[in-house]
Amino acid sequence: MKEARIDVSKKVSQDPVAKIKSVLEQIREQKIIVKKIEILGDQSLEGIENFLINHGYIFETIGNEEGFSILLKGKEEIGTLDFLEERVIRIEEKILFLKDDRIGEGEIGKQLLNHFFLNLSKGSLFPKEILLLNRAVLLCSDTGRGVLQDLQYLEKKGVKILACKTCLEHYKVLNKMSVGEVSSSVVIVEKMMNASNVITL
Repeated sequence: MKEARIDVSKKVSQDPVAKIKSVLEQIREQKIIVKKIEILGDQSLEGIENFLINHGYIFETIGNEEGFSILLKGKEEIGTLDFLEERVIRIEEKILFLKDDRIGEGEIGKQLLNHFFLNLSKGSLFPKEILLLNRAVLLCSDTGRGVLQDLQYLEKKGVKILACKTCLEHYKVLNKMSVGEVSSSVVIVEKMMNASNVITL
């Protein structure tokens, strides 16, 4: 089996993420069997890691922004929920902002949030984006709650779900995400400030 090495250093690549995406697509489309894929670079480390996380790759990073090696270990296929009944969905110019994995306190708070997303997913009006900060990022990986399936359905229908990377790392769920994209608190704050309609739970 072959070993693949992707060089995304400044001297050979102006767009590291685009190059990595192109090489990985070629490997998949041409059904090339490889036993090891290594990414070497000295730029855009955070952007590369976010791309790999958002596309389900398991990896290990050695080094830092000035010089790093990323070893891809595999890929987790993220399943989506298919509802039997298709409905006409309309995306509203609204942002839904969450900073906790419940509405209020205790178990009742969890139940309230579960019911909220269940009813939202059954409806026909969806927000444009869902922004997750603090404990709300736990919703991206909590397989024990139905809200995860509802979020997967919303994402499949076009709702963008962004989770704060710092929060994901703090709660140790960065590599356990089953829905959503990795973002930053800076991006989330900018989106909220530029939005005309923000709903906070």
